[in-house]
Formats: sequence, C-alpha cells, structure tokens
Amino acid sequence: MTDNALFDIDDTLTVGQVNRRLSEAVRRSFSNDIWVQGQIRNLSRSGRGHVYFDLCDPTPAGAPPKASISVTLFDSNRQIVNRVITRTGNTVRIDDGVEVRIKATVEMYAPRGQVQLNMTSIDPEFTLGRLGADRDQLLHELKAEHLLDANKLIAMPLVPLRIALITSGGSAAHADFHQQLTASGYAFEITTLSTRVQGEFAPEEIAEMIAHGSELDIDVLAVVRGGGARTDLAAFDTAPVARAIASATKPVLCGIGHEIDTSVADLVAHASLKTPTACAQYLIERVIAFDFALTERASRLAAIAITLPHDQDKLVNERASLLSQRVVQTLHRASQATASAAGGLERRVTRAIARSEQRLATTQGHVTARSSSALTAAWRRCDQQQTHVAERPGRVLREQTSRLALLEAKLSAVDPSQALQRGYSITTTTTGQLVRSADQVPPGTELITRLAVGTVTSTVTASDSTDQERHD
Repeated sequence: MTDNALFDIDDTLTVGQVNRRLSEAVRRSFSNDIWVQGQIRNLSRSGRGHVYFDLCDPTPAGAPPKASISVTLFDSNRQIVNRVITRTGNTVRIDDGVEVRIKATVEMYAPRGQVQLNMTSIDPEFTLGRLGADRDQLLHELKAEHLLDANKLIAMPLVPLRIALITSGGSAAHADFHQQLTASGYAFEITTLSTRVQGEFAPEEIAEMIAHGSELDIDVLAVVRGGGARTDLAAFDTAPVARAIASATKPVLCGIGHEIDTSVADLVAHASLKTPTACAQYLIERVIAFDFALTERASRLAAIAITLPHDQDKLVNERASLLSQRVVQTLHRASQATASAAGGLERRVTRAIARSEQRLATTQGHVTARSSSALTAAWRRCDQQQTHVAERPGRVLREQTSRLALLEAKLSAVDPSQALQRGYSITTTTTGQLVRSADQVPPGTELITRLAVGTVTSTVTASDSTDQERHD
C-alpha cells in the first residue's frame, strides 16, 4: 500500500467549500433574528452610509475584550434603526463605549470565513436603563463617601479671572466660551486643556485634565461641552469624572449642553450651568458684581473726601466760637463772685471749667491740629488759674482777661475777615445765600461781593462750573 492510498482525493475540500458549508450550518442554526447585548468598540462609518463596529462583552476602558463579534449595519437597516431611536427622543446614539441591545441576523461571510452580525434593530430602553442604573449606583457611592458636596465647600474667588477650560479643543463649545469671555471686556486668562468629551476613553481623559488643572495657578476650572444624545453625555455620568471633580482643589463649573437631564458631574460640581455660554456668563456676572461694588465704594470715598475739609473747617469755627463764649461767661461770673466771696467764686469757676472740659472732650477729636492745639492750651491755662482763685480772687479776673485776649487773637487768625485782608472775597446773593459754586448762579442773578474794604454789586452774565465767573 502506497502513501497515496491513505488519502482519497475525492474527500478533499477547497477553502471556499469549507466556508460555504460553515455558512450553511450557521444559517440553519440561526434561522431567525436574535437579540445580542454588548459594548460598542472600534466603530467606523463608510462613505456609502454603512456602519461597522465590534460588539464586545463589557470591560474597563483600554482592557482587551474577553469576547467580541463583528457587526455590520447596512445603510438600509440604519434608517430603520434611526427611526426606532427617534421615537425615544434621540436619547441614544451608536458610539464607542455605549452598551446596546441589538437585533441581528447571524451570517458567515464565506470569502473570509468570518462570522458576523447584520444589525436590523435596536432596543434604546436597554441602553437608557443601563445608563440610569449605573448613574444611580454611582450617586449612592458618592453620597456614602461624602463626596457629593466636596467641591461645593471650596470658596469661589471674589474675582475669578484665571480659568482652566476643559473641553474638546476647536469645538463649538470651546469657541462659544472663549467668545463670551472675550466680548465682556474683562481681562480673563483662559488656559485650554483639550480632551475628548465622549467615547470609550473620554472619562479617563476628562478626569486627567481636571487633576492637571487643579495644579495650575488658576481661580476656577470650567468643564464644558455642547449638547447631544444621552449617550453622548455618558462620560459625565462616570466614576472617574465625578471623583476627579470631588477631589479637585479648585472650584469646578460644569457647562454641559443639556436642558433636561442632570449629569453626575453637574451634581458634584461647585455650580452647574446649562450651556458653555451660560457657564461663561456666570463668571462674567461675578466679575461685574465686584466691579460695581468697587466703583460704588470709590464714589462714596470721593464724596467724603470732597466734603470733609469744608465740614471740618466749619466744625472748628463753631467750636472756637462756642469756647470763646464760654470763657467770657466764666470770667464775667468770676468777676461778680470775686466781689462777694472768694469761696463762691472758686466753686462756680470750677463747675464752669468742668462743664467746658466735658463738652470739649466730645468734639476735640474732630477739630484740626491747629485749632485743637490752641484750645488745649487755653484749657490748660484755665486749670492753672483754678488753683490761684481761692488765694487771689482779684488777680484771677486780670489774668483771665489777659488769657482771653490771647485766645481771641488766635481765634481771629481763622476769622473770615482776616481772609478778606489777604485779598480774598465773600460772594452772596441778594438774599444772603453764600455762593460756593457757579451752578448756584444762573445768568441774570444779582450778586454782592464783600471785600476787605467795601462791597461790589454785580450781575451774572454767564456761568461755567469749570471756569471762574464773569461779572458785569
């Protein structure tokens, strides 16, 4: 028996024959459509509208799948799938990282001997249910670990001008945020940390950028993204992103473009805004509020600074006049008392001095240094005289009179009449109203100007608050 006898050439199959038999076997085993669940990976789209991806048993991002099968969604079936998704409000999108439950036929592509699924429909509720369940579980864990409010406890800077922007570089969200801050006119400093915001690897990249941004010399982190389907925003419902926000050392703002659902990132962040534009406006409004408060306080201080010198001079003149009156009255009473009894004079002078000292103490702090010095010297001299009144009543009157003359000489230095002698003048209306500003005297107003010697009557022909008045 030869070696050739061991083999029957009639039993030998070609590769194509094997693949066709396998294809027929697959078709007989899966004669009807089946439902298959798994995670989408390696998704791609052809120019003819077909969609290709691998359906895998779920594993952490970056880990190799334990099992996978190729899926083809032909353009004709893609339109059917889209109608199913539309009926759910476009909350689901076929993309990498999304867990789906699909309906498909099992086929074997004979030329390559490859088994694949031809997708014919989808169950959006499965995907939404998975997302919801994962979200609820994550929220439960974060609450148990007291992380939901961790970032909210970080104080927002009074003037948040230095921003670390975490988004997809070059996206519409990126442009809207930048444009809004630039148009405000304030000196915002924006550091862009570009990252993917959807897909299988988005959660880890976003978390990495948040951690990196916390180490920068900034005031606030802003995580923004435009709107999309529920599955497009799935990255913001993941543990890596939520825990990164909770661990951030700077306040985190979320400006994710959704109007209905609230992501876990929104709940963990310091503040949640509905869109990237709204996030930028939030920062602008805080700066505007500080700017307004600062301007208002500056205006108040300026008003005080303008009125203070006039009010202080007025107070000095009033207190000096009052002091002069009190001293004259005291000396008059002392003169009368000296004639009757030295003892009575001592008591009266003592009481008068004590009352004057009490009144002076309440206002002394508001008097200018020059006037305060003069007044203090006068009271010191009055105190010295008190000890001599009992022994020499007659001498008290003479010395007090001398001191009064000295005080009156000092007070005369601030007398308006002295200013007139130096070339200044005092202008009033015919009713006696003192003129301090050109705004008080419209054209036609008759004025009386008091000089050191005589007065001048004039009529205003024009007035300008920025120039000197011109009179006929």
